[in-house]
Amino acid sequence: MTVKRLIIISMFSALIVVTTFINIPVPPVNFTLQTLMIVLVGLLLNPLDAFLAVFVYLAVGFIGVPVFTSGGGPQSFLAPTGGFLISFLITAPAVSIFKSKSKNAFKDGIILLIFGFIVVYIIGILMFMFVLKMDLIPAIIFFVPYYIWDIIKLIIAYIIYYFMPLEIIQKHLNGN
Repeated sequence: MTVKRLIIISMFSALIVVTTFINIPVPPVNFTLQTLMIVLVGLLLNPLDAFLAVFVYLAVGFIGVPVFTSGGGPQSFLAPTGGFLISFLITAPAVSIFKSKSKNAFKDGIILLIFGFIVVYIIGILMFMFVLKMDLIPAIIFFVPYYIWDIIKLIIAYIIYYFMPLEIIQKHLNGN
């Protein structure tokens, strides 16, 4: 692995941390910009680098550095929002793998909905239900205000990606 790739992976891990702390605190689940950055990591980096950027972020939090909205440490993964953190390991590389090569907004929109929304919420809600001992329907209803917020974040992430020249992405971010 080159120094350039290490820097890019580290930079995107740090950007995930920054977007975690741009939030509106609403217990037990804050409104954050985290999903926006996770999806952007998937759109901009190759699958391995996207996975590693998220993995580094989660590993730093796991060892106790307070980079999550709930703080840090292994207990964060067993908190009500732990499933969302875990889902990010799937979301970023999956978006990277399945996105269109030519910025096809329709295809990419479907990929973002599947991985940046459905997968995130399935894993997130399952952990939320488990930790809070909640039934499925009340858990789904609880997150209704978050759905709109996350769709907006997906759109913003895609707009950023869409207007970034492919040459810059390929030359500087894809691991070459």
